[in-house]
Amino acid sequence: MGDSLWFITLLQEKPLVGFAIGLVFLAFMFGSKNLVMHLYSKKKDKKSK
Repeated sequence: MGDSLWFITLLQEKPLVGFAIGLVFLAFMFGSKNLVMHLYSKKKDKKSK
């Protein structure tokens, strides 16, 4: 739990930095999910042909 404490203090001192990290993390999660779905649908198309 010691690793998350520095993140909490960072959020308290620099909320914008924490907000930016959160946005990047969300974008990465959303993007990787879309990429996986895209690749999966491509594979499915190849199998059906």
